[in-house]
Amino acid sequence: MRHTALAAASAAAAAAALVVSVAPTASAATGYARCPANRMCVFTGPNGTGAIGIFRNGDVNLADGVGPVGLNNNIESMRNRTSGYWCFYKDTNYNGYVWRGGPGGGANTIPAATNVISSLKRC
Repeated sequence: MRHTALAAASAAAAAAALVVSVAPTASAATGYARCPANRMCVFTGPNGTGAIGIFRNGDVNLADGVGPVGLNNNIESMRNRTSGYWCFYKDTNYNGYVWRGGPGGGANTIPAATNVISSLKRC
């Protein structure tokens, strides 16, 4: 009787271990959720899709290859997870102001700013 009880307990433990080993894993963040706290994120697609650029202070020239690549004149949405406003410019060196994004959730760029941004900074 004791041998049977041990066998049953071992079988139950093995079944419990099997259930734990097949539990689903957490999925990677997508869309606007990819943007870390205290950062400005820009995306090459609408609604936080496409390639992502993550900024702490901005970029004077998105075309120069310093920092994220492929964003110059290729930004369609943004998420501002900082506490301040960010300004977007159609030219390098913060010239040609086109838009200001406030803190909070994600948004698609306004039509005047879509795929024309060449620099951005906190403002």
